Amino acid sequence: MKKILLVDDNEANITLLLGVLDELYDLSVALSGEDALEAIEEEMPDLVILDLRLGGISGIEVCKIIKQNEATKHIPIIMLTATSNTLQDEVYAAGADSLMSKPFEIAFLLNETRKLLNKDAVYKE
Repeated sequence: MKKILLVDDNEANITLLLGVLDELYDLSVALSGEDALEAIEEEMPDLVILDLRLGGISGIEVCKIIKQNEATKHIPIIMLTATSNTLQDEVYAAGADSLMSKPFEIAFLLNETRKLLNKDAVYKE
């Protein structure tokens, strides 16, 4: 089963994501950017779903760190934002593979997740 790391400091958002993805993937949760970086190093997830606004290290900074590390740069990242797409250029410049505005369509999240996990499988071969 593919591993996904969910990173959000809002427990309601985590609960929603767990409800949508729990049956399909092996999920772990980080409530801060610092915890996310630690979890990525320990667990090497197949995908990261990362909130843009986190206490401490921002989602954009976490994304940059992941994508600049040789051992983790292949991990796809879906960034979630409650704001409009005004930060779209900055998010993609940081290395994110996808950007979704909250609230998001469940079907779109599932489709993006599947698409990026399949891309990752091709990359690893």
